Amino acid sequence: TIKIRKYLLSLGPVMNLKSSISSKEVSHSIWIVVILTLVFGFNDGRDVFVLSNWLYNLVNVFVLVCVSILATIIAAKITASHFGEEAELKILGINKGFNLLGFKIKSIPITAIIAFVLMIVSRGIIYFTSIFTIDVSKKPNFGKVLYENREALIYFWALMANLALIVVFNYLNVELGVLINMWLLIWNILPIPGFLGSKIFFNNKILYIFFLVFALLLMIFTGKINTILLLVLALLIGFLVMIWWIFRKEYKS
Repeated sequence: TIKIRKYLLSLGPVMNLKSSISSKEVSHSIWIVVILTLVFGFNDGRDVFVLSNWLYNLVNVFVLVCVSILATIIAAKITASHFGEEAELKILGINKGFNLLGFKIKSIPITAIIAFVLMIVSRGIIYFTSIFTIDVSKKPNFGKVLYENREALIYFWALMANLALIVVFNYLNVELGVLINMWLLIWNILPIPGFLGSKIFFNNKILYIFFLVFALLLMIFTGKINTILLLVLALLIGFLVMIWWIFRKEYKS
């Protein structure tokens, strides 16, 4: 009985995921998946367009995008729940309401517009993926520094989920899955305001430096050297660069 009780308690964060998902988040999630599916599936890589082949590729892209986005938000929600917070997936845009020709517009999905423009201009070669962000409910009772570190960890593990999928898909020889998650990381790791990378950078620069080095090494050398060896080397190099940053930058300042 005690073991069963402990097991159920350990599943608490996972069991609470459903209750923490709002209808607005579901709506945003669907749009995110649809937009990214079109971005990655617009060009199927064939010289001659064949509708049946294009649709088949689009379905594969849809499934892989669903898995990738689901992994990102589940990792964020589980980590947030562990800290007593709530994480919400939403489309990244300009959330300033204004009137346009008599119509009241609450927000503009500027990143989605950028994704479509780049997709059309490049004929499906450029994949802009930073069309979403994750908002974390703020509870100031932890103290500013402690809260910032916890918030950084939520975004860290959200992106780590995509990094883990790169390794898994590479092992399973699912090249399209590797491609999707690499582009999700490439854009979201950038410290641009609104992107997940910036939320790690501005909350915990030390953690960001470690993750940046670790992620870049994995993305560059995945499939080229042994996975276990790569993980060990990436962790070691990331840790050493992080230590260098601490002594060279943090202590110096």
